[in-house]
Amino acid sequence: MKKIVLILTLAFSYVVGSAQCSPNSLYQDSTYNIWPDTIQNLPHVTQGLNYYTQIDLKTPTTLIEASSGDSSITTIDTLGTAHYVGHWPVDSMIMVSTIGLPSGITLDCNTPNCMYPGDIVGCANVYGTTNDPAGVYPIIIEVNVYTHGSITVFGFPVAVETDLYSATGAYETIEGYNIVVNSVTGLETFHQDDFVLFQNAPNPFTEFTNIQFNAPKSDNVAFEVVDMFGRSVYTEKIAATKGVNTYQFNHDLSAGIYMYTINNGKESFSKRMIIIEK
Repeated sequence: MKKIVLILTLAFSYVVGSAQCSPNSLYQDSTYNIWPDTIQNLPHVTQGLNYYTQIDLKTPTTLIEASSGDSSITTIDTLGTAHYVGHWPVDSMIMVSTIGLPSGITLDCNTPNCMYPGDIVGCANVYGTTNDPAGVYPIIIEVNVYTHGSITVFGFPVAVETDLYSATGAYETIEGYNIVVNSVTGLETFHQDDFVLFQNAPNPFTEFTNIQFNAPKSDNVAFEVVDMFGRSVYTEKIAATKGVNTYQFNHDLSAGIYMYTINNGKESFSKRMIIIEK
């Protein structure tokens, strides 16, 4: 019986991880958008459990639609003259990378290389299993847009084929999405705007341990370790980035019980850790 259950579990994992999503044709008449939006956001993940959700998108038709008000996408500068190109078509849009996903969670598109033609409906799978700490993981999706058109230089029309990265040196970024990882033990899940300290792991430990904390913004965070007599035995400044940060603490301290603290100048949190003899 256990063998049958194991086979079914592996088969389910394979299907979830490899199945192609199906674009939702209901969005075909929409303008450039992604569903769910950043208000509804993505479903939560539970540590150690299989996760799957689908993202639907409608690609932009023209550069002005793709620009979301960013004039760097709708103008091309040639010999000191700015040319408006907002009416140029979007030939294709590529999801270049997804930054900030919890380890073990993957985003796959229903098209090769995550390339979508302009003015079509597409979709992507978000799936996997993670054991990352409970918390909120902000996600940034980097997008490149390809286009073509014609500009006039010295009275002559010049055909141009270009893309956002080649023209500006940067990708368009889609922000506002988060994946919330819930603890399988039912511990509280923290909001991305909270300054939060997690329990170190492993604990107890001998030589090193990982200490994770959530920072609401990029900031310098003071890290301190004190012994049971309240004496400071270790301090360090950590350049934290927005989201969940991991700091590996290596030590030459004696075995015993210690308190570790993080402080961002406004809030301070402490937890207990135990060092055992090697």
